[in-house]
Amino acid sequence: MDIIKYNVDVNQLYKIRNRLSKYQKSVDEFKSLIYRNIDSIPVIDTTAHDHQDQTHRNAFDICKLKQFDIQQLKNDPEQFLALLFAVVNSCDFSVAAKIVIHFQLFGGSILELGTQQHHQKYFNDINSMKIVGGFAMTEMGHGSNVRQIETTAHYDLKSKEFIINSPTLASTKFWIGNIARYGTHVVLFCKLIFNQEDKGVHGIVVPIRDLETMKVFPGIELGGCGPKLGWNGIDNAWIRFKNYRVPRENLLNKFANISENGEYHTTISSPGKLFQQTISQLVFGRMLYVCGPIFSINYCLNTAIRYAFSRRQFGEKGKKEELIINYPSHYRVLMPMLGTLIAFEFGRDSIIEKLIHSKKYEQDVEETHAVVSGVKALINEYNMTYLNKLRAFCGGNGISSYNLFGYFRSELDIFQTAEGDGSVLYQQLSKFLLSEYKKWYKKEGVTGYIIKEVQTFLSTNPIYTHSRSMPYILSNEFHHHAFLYRFEKYRAIVIEKLSQSKSKGMSFMQGWNDSLLNVIELAKAYTHLFILEQSHLALKKVSDTNSRTLLNDLVKLYALSNIESDFSFYRNWNFISAGKAFAISDAVRDLCVAIKPYSLQILDSSKIDEHRFNIPLAHTDGDYLKHMAERVGIPISKL
Repeated sequence: MDIIKYNVDVNQLYKIRNRLSKYQKSVDEFKSLIYRNIDSIPVIDTTAHDHQDQTHRNAFDICKLKQFDIQQLKNDPEQFLALLFAVVNSCDFSVAAKIVIHFQLFGGSILELGTQQHHQKYFNDINSMKIVGGFAMTEMGHGSNVRQIETTAHYDLKSKEFIINSPTLASTKFWIGNIARYGTHVVLFCKLIFNQEDKGVHGIVVPIRDLETMKVFPGIELGGCGPKLGWNGIDNAWIRFKNYRVPRENLLNKFANISENGEYHTTISSPGKLFQQTISQLVFGRMLYVCGPIFSINYCLNTAIRYAFSRRQFGEKGKKEELIINYPSHYRVLMPMLGTLIAFEFGRDSIIEKLIHSKKYEQDVEETHAVVSGVKALINEYNMTYLNKLRAFCGGNGISSYNLFGYFRSELDIFQTAEGDGSVLYQQLSKFLLSEYKKWYKKEGVTGYIIKEVQTFLSTNPIYTHSRSMPYILSNEFHHHAFLYRFEKYRAIVIEKLSQSKSKGMSFMQGWNDSLLNVIELAKAYTHLFILEQSHLALKKVSDTNSRTLLNDLVKLYALSNIESDFSFYRNWNFISAGKAFAISDAVRDLCVAIKPYSLQILDSSKIDEHRFNIPLAHTDGDYLKHMAERVGIPISKL
């Protein structure tokens, strides 16, 4: 592979990498307001109590800037996200988390599940943070399996009130953010019991505290959830109810309602479908759990690569020590991470577009919900793996809290399970994929299946299996073919295993659990395919040739390094010969070598504010010695 030279335009790259850059003027103005009015940077050395005080104060002060409006989630959700990311880039992560819980989860539930009466009653107080909201779904005994939550709300026909109870220890609401110390209201998800009949999971606005005295209302018990690995700025609570009453009007009744004269009504055919409709409206809240890890990877990769370009270690006798970025053990890991980051960003922007589209077209909601589930799970999985590797790549200096590896690991760890554990989300995606295939098969029949199998055979013949042609290996077509083959092969494996389980007399649940590892691999394979396809689509829209060339090679690096990491699959199924596998590894090495000299410019296009977080290893001047000395108090002037 010939040495490649790129022409890098940092500003062009930034716009291409960031779908929300169209709001840059508003974001810059908002960040300027934050810098002048909000004293908040990553908290690494304070008690949880003080951290919560500071988080609440910062979030309240941000609301006073009047940039966030709950209606933005409907009228211009991209602008809301752009402003939220301004907070993420300017403040301690707990501040952004508190705003998300308050606006997106609490306020967004009222927006999407409530009606005009609820909007008029609550929106102004949400915008000003006169009330502080939480999202009360998770229970001690049920997290991802929301349908089986045990909190009940029996409707009293005489008083026209809901009587809320926590009948078991397992039904205790748990991890409810914003509520232990400062919360005034929650959207409570519970089983609605009407005329002794369980109508399924519904959402109800429940006041928790008196706004004047901040005393918890009788009939409610709550307390804090104790020390945590991260998010200690969020006052998570446990909540129990005993015959606590709220009026009929507090039911979020967009999809199901109880009338004034005591009739339950919904146009949705079953409690299960009502639940699906309810949950699908809240998928936009997952954007923090998609974007947060990408933000984390960006920052920590920026730190590790900049450090690698300034730290020297070992070398030839009599010569200057070698920069650690020049060791293959370093750049052969860091550069594929950079390529993966770019692909993830393209995937993120596509998810944002899909979410906006699904708000206008209800028929796309189910697909969007499924795809977001897979992307959320995959990106968080990669984030935690990357953070551990990147910390180690910075040696002992990576241990320093000032360099924020520990901060990001602690703050982002919860993302792996918040709003759905990864393995559960992968299953949601796989179930959707299999149902879509079932629809396709019903339409195309055996003939369509045979045609597809013949096409697969032709495209995996020995010529392709053994081809070591570098233009072919570097082609987007090969990468897409490899990702598509892996997805379709796992789909076939799962279908076959489920069919065999059924023939053995196993129930669907038994068969599903027996196939679970393959089910998860199916979802991962599809998510990688989705990210690659969205990257290729995004690249086609890039008008600047130089930027497109560089970004295309970064996406190639993502694709090839992903194939390389899964050689066991491709070799086991004879998709790649041994010789071709060696050629792929050579291509990965050559792309790493080509991109390495330009990696600092690529990092510049992230436009990270190095002075706000003041990460010693990440300053653009490369003088990590000076910056570490300043942070720990070494008196340089006396040397």
